[in-house]
Amino acid sequence: MRILRMVVITCVLVGVIWTGSTEISAAASDAQILKLAQAVYEAPSAHTDSVNRIAEAVAKRTDGRITFKVFGPELGDWTQINELVKIGGIDMALNPISTDDPRWNINFCPYIVATYEEARKVFGPGSVLVEEMYKTWAEENQVVWLGAWIQGFTGISLSTRPATTPEEAEGLKVRVPPMEVIECYWEALGFIPMAIPFSEVPQAIQMGVVDGQAGGGPFQTYSCCRDLNKYFVFYRDIVEIWAYTFNLEKWNAIDPEDQKIIQEVVNEEVLRRMDDARLEDEEYLQKLKDYGLTVVDLVDTPEKLDVAKTRARTCWGKMDEVVGKEWMDKLRAIVGESK
Repeated sequence: MRILRMVVITCVLVGVIWTGSTEISAAASDAQILKLAQAVYEAPSAHTDSVNRIAEAVAKRTDGRITFKVFGPELGDWTQINELVKIGGIDMALNPISTDDPRWNINFCPYIVATYEEARKVFGPGSVLVEEMYKTWAEENQVVWLGAWIQGFTGISLSTRPATTPEEAEGLKVRVPPMEVIECYWEALGFIPMAIPFSEVPQAIQMGVVDGQAGGGPFQTYSCCRDLNKYFVFYRDIVEIWAYTFNLEKWNAIDPEDQKIIQEVVNEEVLRRMDDARLEDEEYLQKLKDYGLTVVDLVDTPEKLDVAKTRARTCWGKMDEVVGKEWMDKLRAIVGESK
């Protein structure tokens, strides 16, 4: 009897997997070890923290039926990671969205949202944009959309003056990412847009080719341009969206109950990131001020923000052919616009 008891205890101990400090009982024959990657930022970063939290939470809540092996940039850049998820070489990823399918260019439309409260409603779990658009497009590309990662809002850094209106912006040349819709709306905001590769931005500002640069948020401006520009105007024109995605075939092979657990864990990360991204924006706005830059946030002058929204959204029509008018009309309905 004593020998039998020892055998039972031994079997129980063998059936325990340790992941960090978390004890997880293994599901004997149906345990799945999956690959989870993010390809842009080395640890430590908010991105690696997120995928590690997901791996730990899913393993714990599924009692070890689903475990993730976490990878970083060693597997390739973000475009390669997107392809690997599509073909099943990687099961799940947190990554920028590839515009190989041009419909994803919808995220470059200015002023879909301008605050984190609006972002929670539009990009959060269960929203119309997620359920009717993102999930549809993802599945047609052989992946499952699990949630949005908000990288942060963007603005413009300047050397000459803190232009917040079309009148103040007149004559100012700014570097913009080389996309027609982005060039269109910065012109509508009164600036002279110049499509210059990002790698050439510091030299272009130093030589006076441009007065500043658009397309980055407080963190990006602090990292690249705090010594080059004197002003940062937080236009909040675009919120950069990344995605948590899963290979469709691998997802369909997972038990529905475990699918539900994974989705719940990702939903928690989506909402957590919205709070963290807001705090990061606030942190780097303060760092820019502390470094000596004048910082202006358009949200503090609602009338100027409304003018910027109205003018910039006139360029949404340029996306009708790129994204498809049917989808753009859905977006217009979501934000209360009509054409």
